[in-house]
Amino acid sequence: MTKRVHPRSRPATYGTAIRVARIVYELGQRPHGWSFQAIQDELRISERTLLRYLAACRKELTGPDGAPLLEVVRRGDRRSLRLADAARAPGSTAYQALALYFAMTVLQFLEGTILKDGVADLWEAFERTLPSAQRSRLTDLSRKFYTVPYAMKDYRDLDDVLDRIVRALVDQHTLRIEYAGVWRAGNQTTHHDFDPYTLAVYRGGLYLIGRSHSYRKIVYLAVERMRTVEMLPARFEYPKRYSPEKHTEGTFGIIDGDETDVELVILTRQGKELLQSRRLHPTQRFVEQADGTTVLTMTVRGTRELANWVLSMAPHVRVVAPEELRAEVAERLAAGVDLYR
Repeated sequence: MTKRVHPRSRPATYGTAIRVARIVYELGQRPHGWSFQAIQDELRISERTLLRYLAACRKELTGPDGAPLLEVVRRGDRRSLRLADAARAPGSTAYQALALYFAMTVLQFLEGTILKDGVADLWEAFERTLPSAQRSRLTDLSRKFYTVPYAMKDYRDLDDVLDRIVRALVDQHTLRIEYAGVWRAGNQTTHHDFDPYTLAVYRGGLYLIGRSHSYRKIVYLAVERMRTVEMLPARFEYPKRYSPEKHTEGTFGIIDGDETDVELVILTRQGKELLQSRRLHPTQRFVEQADGTTVLTMTVRGTRELANWVLSMAPHVRVVAPEELRAEVAERLAAGVDLYR
């Protein structure tokens, strides 16, 4: 006698199969992978359920060699699911090439330097690994992917400086740097024995983050302001607890400072639409007011770059707090008006 299956049990089994098929189909359209969180949100399932689906897929979906056709990749704390190399569509490698090329366009301000030459060599080596059919699809990449330059810094005469910085970063050598900083009172030359931790790209410029022996703390130095750079024989231990993300977290830009609560009023609809579409700061909070304005609050580390940003938004944004920031913006606006009277 055949055992009957209760009708209510079928939707769960059928629904599971549909969701698994959906995941596999979507991965075929996403050569770069699909994040766990995005899958959970799209399918409205828990992480536990997703892991159960994944275990079933790995068991049932295997290649000729028995290896699973799905793999989990990690980028920091973020986990993504993607097809393993053996299961990827022929166009997926070309997709990776497009992503790499687009990323390279961001570095166009390094044109004429050893760093840009190194990236160009990497691209050429990668391109040679592609089948001829895929290479033909990449012919017009320079026109299809482009980054509009904006006030880029010029590093064409700093090859020796960049070479020493890169070698010191890789081999963890202390640098001796003569640095021409910019202060409100004027230019000031300082000297640093400097342990380089990170070469950071910010607004079309390069900044070296590391520990200054003179200041006994982690600071940043703009590469174009380094007058001389000498690599010392001394080496340093790379700090295990340091990360560039944590060091810059909370700053408005790259310049550090005291933690400050900031309150701004966005006065216009255009300003509101522009700013709410951007991630200005991790702590940003927008609150609409009855009079049509919007209050923007943030807790930032340092207001030096924030003052410049407020000035660029002058018709749309008014500073409420702190008073020091409000006074600085008012003083600089008044000085600017005097130039055109």
